[in-house]
Amino acid sequence: MNPEKLAKLQSQVRTGGKGTPRRKVKKTVKHTVKEDSKLQSTLKQLNVQPISAIEEVNMFKEDGKIINFVAPRVSASVAGNTFVVTGKSNEKGKCSDIRAPMR
Repeated sequence: MNPEKLAKLQSQVRTGGKGTPRRKVKKTVKHTVKEDSKLQSTLKQLNVQPISAIEEVNMFKEDGKIINFVAPRVSASVAGNTFVVTGKSNEKGKCSDIRAPMR
């Protein structure tokens, strides 16, 4: 086999620098999202309790935009007048972008 061609093939399969193993595909490591322990300890001090059966949360901003949470985890502390909403959010521009509540 031609040494130039062999060197070209070897350079294609090396994902890192010199001394790294040769692999055909670079593997990506998926990091799991962990909630901040400091935040958890603060919420524990506030004595928040989870609220179930909340399907959607909408927060209206002063500039007219809306932050929409679908299937969020909601916790509340009535004594501290504190609500915690966690989950994936979408920012919408108009009130018409929100789906109508089911009745």
